[in-house]
Amino acid sequence: MSGATSNPENCRRQGLRKLGGFLRASLAPDRLARSLVYAGIAGVVWFFFVQPSAFGSSLSVAALVGAGLVQYSDGKPFIIPLYVYVLAALVLLQLVGLLLGAGGQLGAAVLGSALGLGLPYLAYRLQEKT
Repeated sequence: MSGATSNPENCRRQGLRKLGGFLRASLAPDRLARSLVYAGIAGVVWFFFVQPSAFGSSLSVAALVGAGLVQYSDGKPFIIPLYVYVLAALVLLQLVGLLLGAGGQLGAAVLGSALGLGLPYLAYRLQEKT
């Protein structure tokens, strides 16, 4: 046995390096945004067909649109203008529904858009520093 592999400290460092590489790859902003889009699609299917919930459906749609609003493919974020209008219309419609007493889910729309926009952007900012 060599001295490098028998030392527990070296084994731990090597394991942490592998874990750091895995987390860096899985927390890439474009990959995280794509995963949030897929989670939003799954959430819409679940909360619309399987277990109906207005809050869950609104949250899923807002997260889906929010995650697709900014693209991180070239290393620099690019905003898609059509998605800005769609997300603004979604939030405004939920606000109008809430004000008219029609059961608008403004909290779900704001939370979903914040998660869809914020998580990939946070990953982008953290990746930019390293």
